[in-house]
Amino acid sequence: MCGITGSVRIGSCLDVSTSTRMRDTLAHRGPDDAGHWICPADGVTLGSRRLAILDLSPLGHQPMQDASGTLTLVFNGEIYNYAELRHELQMAYRFQSKSDTEVLLAAYSCWGPDCVQRLNGMFAFAIWDSKRRHLFAARDRFGEKPFYYHRRPSLFLFASEIKAILSSGMVVPEPNLQAIYRFLAYRETDAAQDTFFKGILALPAAHTLFYSPQEDILKIKRYWDLDPSTEIRYAQDSRYPEHLLELLRSSVKIRLRSDVPVGSCLSGGIDSSSIVSLVHSLHERNRQYTFSARFADHNFDEGQFIEPVTQCFLAANYSVYPDPLRMVEEVDHLAWQQEHPFTGPSIYAQWCVMRLAANSGVTVLLDGQGADESLAGYLGSRGFHYLDLLRQLRWISLAKSVGTQVKCNGMRSLAGIVPYQLLVGSRWMPDSFPEPLSLTPEFSKIAACPPTIAPEKFKSSLHNELYQQLTSTMLPKLLRFADRSSMAFSREVRLPYLDHRVVEYLFAIPENQKLRGTTKFVLREAMRGRLPDKVLQRQDKKGFDTPQTAWLRGPMRNWVESILQSSSFQQRGWVDYRTARKVWNRFLAHPVRHQALLFRWLSLEVWARAFLRPATAFEVRPPLVLAPSVPFELGTRVSVQRSRI
Repeated sequence: MCGITGSVRIGSCLDVSTSTRMRDTLAHRGPDDAGHWICPADGVTLGSRRLAILDLSPLGHQPMQDASGTLTLVFNGEIYNYAELRHELQMAYRFQSKSDTEVLLAAYSCWGPDCVQRLNGMFAFAIWDSKRRHLFAARDRFGEKPFYYHRRPSLFLFASEIKAILSSGMVVPEPNLQAIYRFLAYRETDAAQDTFFKGILALPAAHTLFYSPQEDILKIKRYWDLDPSTEIRYAQDSRYPEHLLELLRSSVKIRLRSDVPVGSCLSGGIDSSSIVSLVHSLHERNRQYTFSARFADHNFDEGQFIEPVTQCFLAANYSVYPDPLRMVEEVDHLAWQQEHPFTGPSIYAQWCVMRLAANSGVTVLLDGQGADESLAGYLGSRGFHYLDLLRQLRWISLAKSVGTQVKCNGMRSLAGIVPYQLLVGSRWMPDSFPEPLSLTPEFSKIAACPPTIAPEKFKSSLHNELYQQLTSTMLPKLLRFADRSSMAFSREVRLPYLDHRVVEYLFAIPENQKLRGTTKFVLREAMRGRLPDKVLQRQDKKGFDTPQTAWLRGPMRNWVESILQSSSFQQRGWVDYRTARKVWNRFLAHPVRHQALLFRWLSLEVWARAFLRPATAFEVRPPLVLAPSVPFELGTRVSVQRSRI
């Protein structure tokens, strides 16, 4: 796991101080080693900050070259199937290290750009080919690892994070008004290649990039996608959970490969609990270390589900209680790390969990993200399933499904999905409509644009919605949250549900394996007898949910009002500040709506204060100072540690 940077400039390289500053802006991503490579003849610089996970020796140093010296690689991520690839490549390539970085270099040396088809992992990498004088880069299938770039005539810059590109001083940080509009109107943050900065783009997930400076050619190509024609149908229903269990076990097994301590994030839901169960079955003799966010408010606290899991698998649990006042103190740094505004304070709960893991000495964390987007875990997904049943005239199944939802979540849970989705059949959530009215007419006139809608590739409305969540509305921003929050504390997050074999399988099986009276039916069946019944049978979904309403009206109220009353918020010209004040007063009087909208305004202003300033103001920030940790030795302490860091 690393932070990578690079530049290609016709005529001359970036000067050493500039390229070093770009690299060291990402010191938090890689505190273990720093590398730099310059090729004046080609005008190329490559930089790397290393977080050592596999082969901790100096042999894993980056940038890394092949034996011929013609290929130079910088790589961020993990290739989980590196052992299998190494075995396949060792007859054609002489390895010097035991790192997955060298396996990736060998794979490109032997197979060229097609090597990405063989990789099972999370990755963003760039290779300069001195012989052919071009740059090749690629990003993993779901975009777990970031890759940003800026291109103009005679210059190409790239980095793991936008702040590294800005630190070059060659790009003035100007706001992308359409991205801001989509965020305020539709809650979009990472739906396409656009970022919140004009002139800085993201390489889309599952794409490769080819840049030839001499011809000034840039080509971006998709190398993987879900195939809607692939269908898996078994004669016996029992085969579906059996196959899923096999795939998940394999996914977890290869994600446990590490030369540093590995733990798990545990929210109390079935996704993360299943991972803890599978880790236990693969490493029964080693005690697991799990990390959780807890809340004093019992409506949000997951302790009643966390504790049965840790007791069942004899896992040590370390919990943190996020403090809203400390969030106010840290929100500027949080925005600086995230580089995009965020949609709610739940991101802070994840931030605190990563800090707790860092204080506890655990470097790698397995997490359950990615399951909801393949298994229809969100409440809103059910409406699209109902739409499919309605179109198929399956009245009895529709009545049973709706009845189960009402029984588990109450009659009010139908209000947000059934009337709208059944009658309109749109993937545009209804609460998006009134929100643009809070924007200034001037801003709306120049920035208004439609939401990002993924193509409808599947026969099923549900699968089309899940594909939208996977590629546009949900997963991309969650992956950025996880990447930035973990790397802020030099931690690595691995996501077993995003093994491409698992996702391809879940999109190929019938939709009634996802929703059959309950959510995530096939996963529940796969884990039956392997998880405590209390966790297996729960229907509500919380994740890293926080008491947002209580926080905004209580301990964070002064912070909210200081932003809404500030001259900078009023002068941005994006949100009508008079309307914003009215919405805030209505929220204080009737806290049932608009809390999410309010937080978007707040986080957008915090983001703007962090980034919209002269480029020369971007300096390398020192690493975060961790809160005092409670020392313990892995393998010896099993009691619950409750920390309020």
